[in-house]
Formats: sequence, C-alpha cells, structure tokens
Amino acid sequence: MRKREQENLPSPWVISVLVLICVLSAAGSQGQMLIDHTCTDLNSVPGPWITQAAADLHIAYNHTSHGSQIISGMNALEIFPAYGSTYEWSDDGSVGLDLDDGGIPCGVSDLSQGDYIDEHGVTPWVTCSRVFLDLPGNDHINVIMWSWCSIDGHDAQRYVDNMEILVSEYPDVGFVFMTGHAQGQGEDMTPGSVHYNNELIRQHCQSNGRILFDFADIEAYDPDWAYYWDLNLWDNLDYDVGNWAQEWITVNPGSELDQLTTGDGVPDYAGCGSCAHSDSPSDARINCVLKGRAAWWMYATLAGWGQPDAIFADGFESGSTSAWSSTG
Repeated sequence: MRKREQENLPSPWVISVLVLICVLSAAGSQGQMLIDHTCTDLNSVPGPWITQAAADLHIAYNHTSHGSQIISGMNALEIFPAYGSTYEWSDDGSVGLDLDDGGIPCGVSDLSQGDYIDEHGVTPWVTCSRVFLDLPGNDHINVIMWSWCSIDGHDAQRYVDNMEILVSEYPDVGFVFMTGHAQGQGEDMTPGSVHYNNELIRQHCQSNGRILFDFADIEAYDPDWAYYWDLNLWDNLDYDVGNWAQEWITVNPGSELDQLTTGDGVPDYAGCGSCAHSDSPSDARINCVLKGRAAWWMYATLAGWGQPDAIFADGFESGSTSAWSSTG
C-alpha cells in the first residue's frame, strides 16, 4: 500500500481547495466538465443541487458489465439508511432521478462492441442514439451516456470523432465521454493501449470543453488520493503488491466509505451488493461506491452546481426547452 506520512496528509483547507478545483473544472478549458477521483465526496455537494438534478435530468445510459459499476454504486447510495430518499432513482423517473438504464435500443451494448463504422458512415452507437433521440416520446432526454467494456486495442480517435457528431447534431443534449477501466498495463503509451486511449480522450475533452466521466482515474486513486495506476492496476483494484481497496478499508474501519462498501455496523444494510469485476476481494466493491458517488457529483454539476450558467434550467420539466441554457 502506498502509505502517506501523517505530516504529508492534506490539511482540511487544502482538501477544501482541491474540492473547489473539482467544482470549477467544469468552467475550465472551454467549459470542460471533468469528473474524476477528486469528485467522490458527496458531503461537499449541497443537498439542493442533488434535488435539482433529480428534477431536471433525464438520462439514458447504455453499458455492459464494467459500466454497471456506476449503477451498482448508485444502488448502494440509494438504499444506505442514513441517506433516506436523497439518492433515489428509477428507470422511468417515477421516483427520484430519471435514468433509463440500458434504455437505448441497439445491436451493440457498449462502446467496445460498437467500435466500427456502420452502413450510415458512423459507429452503430451513434446511429442508435440518433434513432432514440429522434423519437417524439424521447424529447425529454437531455443526457446520453455510453461506457466501454475493454478500451484496450480500440480506436479512441474514432470514438471522440463520433461523439463530436452527436454533440454537433444535438446541442441541447449533454453527451458524457468516458475513459476505460484498468487492465494491468500501467502507463504504457503504446498506441491503442488502455492508457494511450484514455489520455487521448482526456486531451480531447480538455481541448474541446466536453463532459468527461473519467472512469479510469476514479480507479487509479484511493480515497486519500494515493496513486496506483502506474503499479499495473487492475479493475478489481489489485496492483503489483496488493489491493488498494482492501488495504484502505482495513485502516479506515467505520468510515462512511467502509460502511457503504461492507455494511459493517449499519443495521438493515448489507453493503454494496455486487460490483462487476470488483467483487474479489469484496472490499473492492468500493470501486462501485466511488463511481456511484462521482456520478451524483456529475448530475449535480449538470444541473448547475458550480456552473456559471445552469445547463438545465428549472423550466425543463414542463416539456419546454426554451428555458434551457448551455455553458457551451
């Protein structure tokens, strides 16, 4: 485990500054919204912005097993007794946040399966997203998310180019870019490798002011922000000489993250029930918890928290898009 000496731990004011940096990243280079390992402490998100997100956002999210880690983390937050109904969500929006899980009909289920050009001259997930968004019954959808399975060996340039097609065609929809999960390759920059592709996506989003949910970055750091990606990290948080999740929870018993992950000491809560590819050791389910927390941070930011102008304004749920505004 990469242990930090006590005197090197961030002081409370430093932590506050770093949290502010995460909030302000949405107003960074050309308005980029970056959601990474610095965006997982929901105690920093004002409650009204969680409520606002649930009221304003209408999300469709397609993924396979790795992408389900976000959903598993959201489920853990939803049923954690101390949170009450704060993080409720449903497929149809009847309760809490409206997130249609797997809601885009398509012959490919994730970005990895859809890494080719179809008969329309675009990737199949672009075609499926177009068909979905053009349906009259889906004119309320204002956020689209697609995640990777393995990003290794795929064409990240084709990915960002095709995401830009959707961004240009649907300016009132927020398209969430994503990086790919760890696969034990460290910081290898061989073209097409995991780190190479992730870095290409990061640079693109920074240069073009896009929304990036940095899936890989959230895995790369433990909750004390010690870095493990360069130690051949895997998607269950194993690295060269250990597992950072198991090590962190062992030295942080009774913490909120420990309780959310394991359920230890929490009546009527058994912890994060499952976490695809991060179930062994069981403490690795913190991977899902952190991604679920980062997702809610993103939703609050999309709803306007920390933004110079709200991306989705209050009038949206009336069905009119005239009240929308955009940061660009």
